[in-house]
Amino acid sequence: MIDLTPRPERHGDGAPKLDSVNDLIQARIDGVISRRRLIRRAAELAIAAPVVGVMLHATSDKAFGAPSQGRPQALRRLAQEAGTVPADGPTAPEGEPQAGGTLTIGSNAEPDTLHPYVSQTVTAADVYVGIVENMVAYDSTQQLVPRLATAFEISDDGLIYTFDLREDVKFHNGDSFSGDDVIAVWKIIMDPDFGAFNTNGWDKVDDITLDGNQLVITTSEIYAPFMSYVGVERIAPKSAIEAGIDPFKQEYGRAPIGTGPFQFVEWKAKEQIVVEKFADYWGEAANLDQIIYRIVPDDNTQLVQLRTGEVQMVGSAGALSAIRVDEALGIEGITILEHATKDWYHVDLKHWDHLRMTKVRQALDFATPSQDIIDRLLKGRALVSVADQAPGSWAFNPDIAPRPYDVEQAKALLAEAGLTAGTEGVLEGPVPTDDPNVADGDVKPLEIELWFVAGDTQSEQVCQIVAQSWNSVGVKTSVLSQDISTIWGPEGYQFTEKMTGCFYSWSNGNDPTCKFYWHSEDIPDSPTGSGGNLPAYFHHYNFQEAIDELTIAADATTVQEDRGAVLFQIQELLHEEVPVIFIYWGKAFPAVADNVGGFWPSAFNYLLWNANEWYLT
Repeated sequence: MIDLTPRPERHGDGAPKLDSVNDLIQARIDGVISRRRLIRRAAELAIAAPVVGVMLHATSDKAFGAPSQGRPQALRRLAQEAGTVPADGPTAPEGEPQAGGTLTIGSNAEPDTLHPYVSQTVTAADVYVGIVENMVAYDSTQQLVPRLATAFEISDDGLIYTFDLREDVKFHNGDSFSGDDVIAVWKIIMDPDFGAFNTNGWDKVDDITLDGNQLVITTSEIYAPFMSYVGVERIAPKSAIEAGIDPFKQEYGRAPIGTGPFQFVEWKAKEQIVVEKFADYWGEAANLDQIIYRIVPDDNTQLVQLRTGEVQMVGSAGALSAIRVDEALGIEGITILEHATKDWYHVDLKHWDHLRMTKVRQALDFATPSQDIIDRLLKGRALVSVADQAPGSWAFNPDIAPRPYDVEQAKALLAEAGLTAGTEGVLEGPVPTDDPNVADGDVKPLEIELWFVAGDTQSEQVCQIVAQSWNSVGVKTSVLSQDISTIWGPEGYQFTEKMTGCFYSWSNGNDPTCKFYWHSEDIPDSPTGSGGNLPAYFHHYNFQEAIDELTIAADATTVQEDRGAVLFQIQELLHEEVPVIFIYWGKAFPAVADNVGGFWPSAFNYLLWNANEWYLT
């Protein structure tokens, strides 16, 4: 079995054993062979290229942040010298660590649910990762570390994964953890009546069997990012799942049960979520007695409470926005951290009426002052984005230039799309019927609702800038907001028969993939269905066939160079067709009191990922 804890000494003074898939993975994790040596030895052993790809994922060599020619330059471009501190390790304040205590986190966003299989928000994940654990997890250096599984191995054909599961692990409700819980999770995620938000990886599973504490997962095909999806899935207790779909979906989402170092205590809507130390945790016991996740109405209140000491930390989904950094730097006793993210900030465009037309979407891109937003609003703390793979990833295509801000070009494209000035200068024209690029339907005004999550000042200001520019070219644009639970719920803007956009960020997983966002299989079949391709809910993209083929090819290709070439093509297609307006890649700015130790935020995990290591001095 493969031990995820690096131990170079296990190989002694001689050369490491390199005779199988698992030998090579172990040696690479232990750092006694290079990535190149792994690939070369795999070729000598005639291991198939797709299996080599699976191996490189298991060693974390092919996740986001793996070596890339453009990574150092990109991170240097994002680096700031304005008093922020790089989050390159856990905070280590002066003074003696104290036993116990309560830490309060402030966030201007409330989770929609705390259900790991239902929620689509980072806000929810920030909380439930401290409660519900996975078999393996990523740390802040992008390495897989053991959790409910102590070791694993992969068959030589890349189709079978065997996990050694921990024994004597208790759920917060007293149930004992076993492989039966993993099997129950697989079944509920794949149950269409349940409607899990994401089925990636689980849809490749043919069978799961148990032999004592060994869990054997057999897949139908080689799926390179298997460990990045199934391996890191949160495991709920079988008893909660078997309570029934509705109770599990609703009740568990309000009071999750896991095996983590903290257990759920209460959730007071619009006020706070409280977790407390789990006395029977299998691993390193939490230092803190309690963590309060306080929900504040807006980021101004968040800053005030940092200043008064009412909150001691903000981070991840609740981190400071770029426009608040300078103000926060003046707060005594607070350190502002900084790290790169995988987040692409964008305006999605529901494919409805005029927004089904490529020229209209391209025109809106020309009419979006992305660089001005970065320079004037964000004070340079971001990079203009062009697609969905961020700088620093080996999958990033550096050869795509962003469209310049050009209102005249925008007007010309809108005219080519058949739009002319109507009442009060608002453009109007026939909308498409069958062919999305042929305007042969009823004449309608080009009116767009531009949404953002309420309470986020930075998002509101971005939307106001965008709306002002779009209005200037004849696109009637109104800025609207809703709370996070409503805007991403079944009554949200995505499911109205209107032309809409919404400004928010989305993030790739630790293994870059595009299928979940763009493929037709991931268009939900109802407002509560599974899938992330919401802009195409009413109408498929006009380039749907091409993006379907490319996203399938990217997930099926395990040779990094070949997969990168496909991902480059996807980015080129997205840039050409503009299903969303890509605006910028951002950075995160967590803030923490100077007496908080062990806090280590990064692009690779969520807020409470190592909360058991936090302490107060």
